[in-house]
Amino acid sequence: MSEKKTNDIIEEQRKARQEFINLKKMQQGEMYAGPKPSETATVLKTPWQKFQNFWSYSKWVVLSAIAITVLIAVMVVQCATRPVYDLKVVYFTYTPVLDDQTTAISDYIAEYTEDVNGDGEVNIQVVNCSVSQESSNITMRNATLQKLQAMIVAEENALLFITDEDSAAYFDGLSDEVGGFFEETEVKLGEDFYAATENETLGRLSEELTLSCRRVVGTVIEGKEDIVAYRNAAVNVIKNIIEAQSNN
Repeated sequence: MSEKKTNDIIEEQRKARQEFINLKKMQQGEMYAGPKPSETATVLKTPWQKFQNFWSYSKWVVLSAIAITVLIAVMVVQCATRPVYDLKVVYFTYTPVLDDQTTAISDYIAEYTEDVNGDGEVNIQVVNCSVSQESSNITMRNATLQKLQAMIVAEENALLFITDEDSAAYFDGLSDEVGGFFEETEVKLGEDFYAATENETLGRLSEELTLSCRRVVGTVIEGKEDIVAYRNAAVNVIKNIIEAQSNN
C-alpha cells in the first residue's frame, strides 16, 4: 500500500473519531449543536423580501384570480352593452348577401318599428340566412338552414321574414295550419327600400323581395311570453311600410 493511501485512511479515521467526540459532547451539553431546522427560517425584514416570498408561493393563485376577474368583467360589460332587440328580421333568400347589406335593412325596418320593449330605443336585428342553392359547400348550406330552423323554433321576436318567390316556397311544408306559414299581411318591398339598402360596392339587393309576418297561432312559439306584443309590432311594421309606399 502506498504512503499516500495510508495517510488518507488515517485522516478519514481521525475525522470519524473527531465527529464521534463532537457528537458525544453535544449529547452531554458540552457543545452547542446549532439551531434546529425549524428555527433556521429566514426572518423577512423588508417589504420587498416579504413580497418576493409571497409571490414565490402564491403567484399562480394570484394570476388565476386576475384572469377570472378580467373574464367576468368582460362578460358583464358585454351583457350590459349588448342591444336588446325589439324585433328580429330573418333574411332568407337563395341569393347570398353580406352583413353590410343586412345592416342597411335593419336601419330601414327600424324607421317603421315601435319601441316594443320600452327601453327608449328601436333596435332591429336582421339575421342573415341567405344561402346559395348552387354552392358546393354543403356544410355551410346545412349550417345556414339549421340556423333558420333554430330561429323559427326558439326566437319569439323573429316574426318578420324577407323572402323572394323561390325561398318563400321553402316554408310551404313547415306548417299544417290553414293558410300556411305566413299570415296574409305582407308587403312587396318597393323602390324606397332598394334605394335605402343599396351598397356602393355590392349594388342593390335582388328584386321582388317580400316582407311577411309568420303565423303564431298553433305554433311552438304561441305560448311564449310577450308573443302578442311582438306579433302586433311585426304586423304594424308591414302596415306602416304599406302606408308609406302608398303615399309615395
